[in-house]
Amino acid sequence: MSPEYQKNQNVRLKERLCQVTWGWYSMSMATGGIAVLLYNTPYQFAGLETIGKIVYIFNLVLFLSITLSLGFRFLTKSSALKESFQHSNETHFVGTCPLAFATIIIGAESYGTSACGPWLQAVLHIIFWIYVAISIIEAVFHNWYLYHHSMASQQPFALVRLLPSFPAMLSGTIASVLASKQPPKHALPIIIGGTTLQGFGFLMSLFVYGEYFYRLNKSGLPKPAERPEMFIAVGPWSFTALALIGMAKAAVEKFPSRYIISYADSSSSETITVTTGDIVLVIAALAGVFLWAIAFFCLCIAIASVLALCKLCGGAGAPGMSLPYWSMVFPNTGFVIATIRIGQVLQSEAVLWVASAMTILQVAIWLIASVATIWAVWTRRMLWPEDAEPDEREKEC
Repeated sequence: MSPEYQKNQNVRLKERLCQVTWGWYSMSMATGGIAVLLYNTPYQFAGLETIGKIVYIFNLVLFLSITLSLGFRFLTKSSALKESFQHSNETHFVGTCPLAFATIIIGAESYGTSACGPWLQAVLHIIFWIYVAISIIEAVFHNWYLYHHSMASQQPFALVRLLPSFPAMLSGTIASVLASKQPPKHALPIIIGGTTLQGFGFLMSLFVYGEYFYRLNKSGLPKPAERPEMFIAVGPWSFTALALIGMAKAAVEKFPSRYIISYADSSSSETITVTTGDIVLVIAALAGVFLWAIAFFCLCIAIASVLALCKLCGGAGAPGMSLPYWSMVFPNTGFVIATIRIGQVLQSEAVLWVASAMTILQVAIWLIASVATIWAVWTRRMLWPEDAEPDEREKEC
């Protein structure tokens, strides 16, 4: 047994827990997204909803475990929380916590309301506005902090700078799920609020996209270790498409028939055949198709970039398992759900069957990432302090 191996044997659970970072919430984001995807997949089979509920409950345990581990890290070392914001890479992933919580809210609406009754609807209505407040605070103050400390110059990979604004964008996705089952007096503000924040998050992402595509054209593909994070580019387009269609569908039921239209012609009392909700749905469907196309382009670029690393494709080999690989799950899940929404609104069986095949592939990717992560933790390639001596690791923790 080598001295190095003996030294590594002294690493305790406490020291391993100190390696948990904000980025570990990406696992919860992905798992919660898969639970939502299983609920929304168009062609269900007996037992699929039960499987989805199991995945959702597992995500609750995973989210709680990551939260407790981070809490342990921050309580063990008083400066750890401050240092997590000062770290040029980790600070950008603080937003993954509210993103993971967003999947919990959506899953609660999907799996819980039919069993729990109207009280859960009332609770989710309150939680939605709490989430909106938190996401606005995160977007404003975290982005200001990054600007103030010039974090962009320390984090050259542009796409991760989407994350502080991403929770606000997910407010629209949550609204698209909650609004349809809320009473009209609650649904209308939820739809308007969701549209507002979806628009904010999407426009913020456009600024980052400009730098991202500029660097792709000027400097070429990112470093091998960063290429899985290229899938983040799929997210904003996809989640905006599915949120717009979902909120528009709810608007058909919840908007007054002459809402907004009456502002231009308040004197008219004629019966109308096309309502405000109908108009919104048509516009949202066309916009969703428009956004889906660029999301598909970003997905193909990311897939080709990752495959180019494989030895079978002439590359030097893909890097070992790490947290960036989880970027291949959550954004792509949004793309699959957006495809489902487009298939439903266009009433296209072909699109829905394609989305079903994509669902299978997406679940397979999640399972592979899960097994690879468990194996990496077991074999001490993740959650393992590599460089510090035992006495130094003790100081770190």
